[in-house]
Amino acid sequence: ESLAQSHGSQCGFCTPGFIMSMYALLRSSQTPPTEEQIEESLAGNLCRCTGYRPIIDAFQVFAKTNDMLYTNVSCTPRNEFVCPSTGKPCSCGSESVCKEDSFEQKRNNGNLYEPISYSEIDGRLYTNKEFIFPPELLLRKSTNLNLNGFGGLKWYRPLQLQHVLDLKARYPDAKLVVGNTEIGIEMRLKGIQYQVLVCVTHVPELNKLSVKDDGLEIGAAVRLSELLNIFGKATKERAAHETSSCKAFIEQIKWFAGTQIKNVASVGGNICTASPISDLNPLWMAAGAKFQIIDCKGKIRTTAAEDFFLGYRKVDLASNEILLSVFLPWTRPFEFVKEFKQAHRRDDDIAIVNAGMRVCLEEKNGKWVVSDASIVYGGVAPRSLSAEKTKKFLIEKPWNHEMLQGALKVLEEDILLKEDAPGGMVEFRRSLILSFFFKFFLWVSHQMEVKSTFLESVPLSYLSAVKPFHRPSFIGSQNYDIIKQGTAVGSPEIHLSSRLQVLGSIGK
Repeated sequence: ESLAQSHGSQCGFCTPGFIMSMYALLRSSQTPPTEEQIEESLAGNLCRCTGYRPIIDAFQVFAKTNDMLYTNVSCTPRNEFVCPSTGKPCSCGSESVCKEDSFEQKRNNGNLYEPISYSEIDGRLYTNKEFIFPPELLLRKSTNLNLNGFGGLKWYRPLQLQHVLDLKARYPDAKLVVGNTEIGIEMRLKGIQYQVLVCVTHVPELNKLSVKDDGLEIGAAVRLSELLNIFGKATKERAAHETSSCKAFIEQIKWFAGTQIKNVASVGGNICTASPISDLNPLWMAAGAKFQIIDCKGKIRTTAAEDFFLGYRKVDLASNEILLSVFLPWTRPFEFVKEFKQAHRRDDDIAIVNAGMRVCLEEKNGKWVVSDASIVYGGVAPRSLSAEKTKKFLIEKPWNHEMLQGALKVLEEDILLKEDAPGGMVEFRRSLILSFFFKFFLWVSHQMEVKSTFLESVPLSYLSAVKPFHRPSFIGSQNYDIIKQGTAVGSPEIHLSSRLQVLGSIGK
């Protein structure tokens, strides 16, 4: 209803997707969503007609900062605006909330031809709407599935880990699938054919999330949205110094992909794809994560993340092995982990260069010295690459500007990009390699400056380099005069098919 009234549906092709994204957000939220959450939930939807403004306007009425249903916005006797955030009179709000000729009154008196803003939608219209989830889907029990497809394709959905291992023993070349976000592209767009697919979404052993004294154990089939939630919970419940790596993952996953992709893409799938521009693999390596691998006989071995990636899309997995889980240790006091990514655009784009960096400092003779470090880059080689020479240079060095200059010189020779390197933009990527480490130095120095008596203070002119990016909520409006000409021509009438389009009944 809101989308139709706001003229957010035109050709109708994308409308059902927007509706379902918003439905999923409202249905899953325990509290009214924020404007930022609404925009993030729509980041994976595309529209080529509207320019997005009317769609955002239609859905922001559900935001707790924008909807009278949740904030009880009212006007004081002196017609002062009551701030949705504080509940006190202020001047930050739109005058349209307190105008006597509000949307409600315009709707009642039938005066539809006054100059109005079509970014105004009254959230009170939705007070009695319940978003019902089909109960029959909740009651449905999971079962083992075995399907045969065209060309001899076999598709299995086991419910137990042992069944997965049995299938892997029978079909060594079988591909394990969770969200199909990578294999689906390979089969549909790249012409790659896999004869046996094993869906592991319902295997409990691969979906476990365990919080332990020394870190987090994450099942290989855990979705990225679930991973994001457990990291967020850990940052609230654990000591601040223990969750530096969790915070780095939160920031990196935020820009990893749209909500729809994060809801189905798995941790293990992203790892085992071994993309050279993976946003997460450099962080797993830098944070000191360990991978648990199980073979068809049930034997488990553990390998460090930095030893797991062997080459271009090649990993340390035999044909009779699968990735079982990932163990991420808590960070220690004065240990810092940071993520970096540069892409053509911030949302839903692959990296040009990305990185994960970690350093642990300890105080010796009045100086803060590097006791451990890890610098890993993506987008600079056929696999995520660790800067080993730079790491060795940093150990036992005081964390100061002299160390920075020396490390940058070593790093320049450590991570080499040839002139004909795949992906192009060689000079730009070389500059990113150095600038990421420079930003890391500034960020760690700033963190130390806040936590302790640290002499290497960050100049004020450099502080912008250490602040996390935050995009404000989108704001747009369309105001114009409407001249009544005796017909519907020229007036902002809701087109008739929009009522059907928002229900998914018709499309272009």
